[in-house]
Amino acid sequence: MKNPDRRQVIGWASAAAVASQFPAAAQDGLSLAEKVGRMLLLGFIGSRPDTTGADIIADHLSERRIGGVLFLRHNVRSREGAEGLAARFRAIDAKAWMAIDQEGGLVQRLSRDLGYSWIPRASQVVEERGLDGARELYALAAQEFRAAGFNMNLAPVADLHDPENAVIGRHGRSYGTTGQDVAAYAWAFIEAFEAEGSVCVIKHFPGHGHSRGDSHDGFVDISETWSYEELDPFRRLVEADVARCIMGGHLINRDLDPSGLPATFSSAMIDDLLRKRLEFKGVVMTDDLDMAAIRENYDQREAVLRSIEAGNDIIMLSNSARPDPELPQRIVGWVEEAIDQGRFDEARIDRSVARINALGAG
Repeated sequence: MKNPDRRQVIGWASAAAVASQFPAAAQDGLSLAEKVGRMLLLGFIGSRPDTTGADIIADHLSERRIGGVLFLRHNVRSREGAEGLAARFRAIDAKAWMAIDQEGGLVQRLSRDLGYSWIPRASQVVEERGLDGARELYALAAQEFRAAGFNMNLAPVADLHDPENAVIGRHGRSYGTTGQDVAAYAWAFIEAFEAEGSVCVIKHFPGHGHSRGDSHDGFVDISETWSYEELDPFRRLVEADVARCIMGGHLINRDLDPSGLPATFSSAMIDDLLRKRLEFKGVVMTDDLDMAAIRENYDQREAVLRSIEAGNDIIMLSNSARPDPELPQRIVGWVEEAIDQGRFDEARIDRSVARINALGAG
C-alpha cells in the first residue's frame, strides 16, 4: 500500500481539526460522570423525533450523559424520521456522534427504499467498479450521509472473505481474500467519508471473516478457524495512518487469549495485540453489548466494566433488549464503584476521553 498523497493528508487534517473544539486536555475540566458519558454510544426506541425514546436521548444529550447516539434498523423507518431525529439531537449537542451502519449491500440503514443512493455490497464493488469506481461511489454515499445528519459510519468491514462464513462471506461484505485488497478498498471507503467530515469505524477486530457463527446469536469461537493473515487488513490500515477507530468483535480466540474471553473483554487482544503490537493509537469501540453473545452470558454491569478494563474507549449499547431510560446514570454509578474498589482508576477513563476527543465530531 502506497503512502497517502497530499490531498489525503489534507483531508484527514481537516477532519481531525474539529477536535480543537473539544481538545484532549479538556477532560481535566469534566466531572467523572461527564467523562463516562463521553464514552457512551447509546441506542433508543423510536423512529420519529416526537417519540418518548427520542425525548430520553435528548435529555441525556443536554445533560452530557452520553457522547453519541446509535441508530439501528428500527430507528430508520422513513427518511424524514431519521433525518429529523439526527437534526433534533445535533441541535442539542453538535459534537455528539450520530452513528449508523452505512456499509452497503445488506447493511445499509439509509436505504434506497427511503430515497438514498444504493451502495452495492463490497464484493460487487470490487467486481463491477474497481478502485476508481469505488472512490466515486463512496464519495457520493459520504455526501448523502453527512447531508442526512450523520457523522460516524459503523463501517467498513476489514474482514477477509470466506464463502463458508454466514455473517460476512455469504452476504459479500468483504472486499477480498487478501489483506492488500481489503485494505485498499477499505482505504477508499474511509477516505471518502473522512473527506466529508465523518469518522469510520473499521470492523471486526481481530477478524470475523473465517468464523462459523454469528455473535448476534451467541459467542463465536474463532480459535480453530482464525489465522494471523486476518490481522493484515487492520495492520495495513493502521500503518498507513488511516485507521482512527476500530471495533472489536464478540469473538473468542484462545490462541490470542488463552482465558477464552471474547475480544470485547480481552486486554490481550486490545491492549497487547492491537495497541502494542500493531501500534494502534486511535479509539477502540465495542460492538453492541446488548447482542446475545454478551447479554446471555454477562449482566450489563459486568459487561460494561469488563469492556473498560480491557481497554475499550467507546461503549456501544443499543439499549433495546430491555430499554432502561436511566442506563447512563447507572453506568456512572458502576464506574464509581469500580474505581472505589480498585478495578481501575480515573486515569483509565481520562485516557479514553482523550482519544475520543482527538477523533473530533461536528
